[in-house]
Amino acid sequence: MRRFLFQTIHDVCLMLDREAAGREASLSGGVIDSQSVKAPHAKTRGYDAGKKIVGRKRHIAVDTEGRLLLIRLTPDDISDSAGEQMILDAIRKR
Repeated sequence: MRRFLFQTIHDVCLMLDREAAGREASLSGGVIDSQSVKAPHAKTRGYDAGKKIVGRKRHIAVDTEGRLLLIRLTPDDISDSAGEQMILDAIRKR
């Protein structure tokens, strides 16, 4: 329950901040990136063969001015395209 309350507060503050900066409240563009992080003792982790890292991956989305939209943590064996699709689907639902 608290998670959804935090999401609602975040989304409302994001829209208000965008309007205060002279932007539309709703998004029309953004940036998605990911980063592999070593996490040898995490419960959910994977192996990124390209980077040779055992750990997790952070997928982060921001608007065009750098305001945080969404973060997802996944095992490192999730591809960037699959992680980006999860981010896009979650943003569309909100």
